[in-house]
Amino acid sequence: MRACSRTDHVTEALRTRIGRGLFPVGSKLPSEQAIADDFQVSRTVVREAVTRLKADGLVETRKGTAARVRASNVRSENGLSIPRSIDGLLGFLEVRRSIEAEMAALAAERRTQQQCSEIRTALRAISLSQKAGGPGVEEDLEFHLAIGRATSNAYWNQFVRLFAEPMRAAIRLTRANEARRGDFAAAVADEHQGIYEAIRQRNPEAARAAARRHLENAAARVLLADGAFWQQEGGTLAADWATQGHPGAQGGTQAARQK
Repeated sequence: MRACSRTDHVTEALRTRIGRGLFPVGSKLPSEQAIADDFQVSRTVVREAVTRLKADGLVETRKGTAARVRASNVRSENGLSIPRSIDGLLGFLEVRRSIEAEMAALAAERRTQQQCSEIRTALRAISLSQKAGGPGVEEDLEFHLAIGRATSNAYWNQFVRLFAEPMRAAIRLTRANEARRGDFAAAVADEHQGIYEAIRQRNPEAARAAARRHLENAAARVLLADGAFWQQEGGTLAADWATQGHPGAQGGTQAARQK
């Protein structure tokens, strides 16, 4: 996903040092030149690394001064990182794709009539929330959790619940983007319906393919987000997005700098 391995290396090394308290919360990071000398990289690489840490909420920057450590880590209450950068969001969707594809297949094999009804109810709740002008985040999350319960495997259910908070954060962002375009919203509704229908018909292969397609498309829709998204809901991701060289990132990055 990331093209610059040197930036990856510096980012993760700084993240580790912050997490271990070598750079305590409230302290300043070394200067760009000092970090560049330490890792034998250019100042441009250092800037990109700091930008990623800022997008993750670990540091804050002000013009003319060194970056200051804002937090030692960014995690949900259950210990899993909440996506706070474009790489984080796409990476999380990638992980969900593998997990939820298999989960949907198992649900198609094992679901009871009651569990199938719960999935259908969750699916309808998403539509009702949208019609009422709501974001549909909690309803969307419940749809995926209901599929986890339909596996009739307590460990799968617990595993999905472990992901609940990061999933909520990711769904909030993806739905905010999708709500801006009618074709996006319609595609999501069709994809959810496809997953449900495959589970209802007890077709594991179709359920697996439908869940995988849904999350692949969710990532693709993030890549097609418009400037308005990056200026508003996606503003926290905009700085990291710009480092990826995306042609639509400039407006979002400028908006993020103005906040």
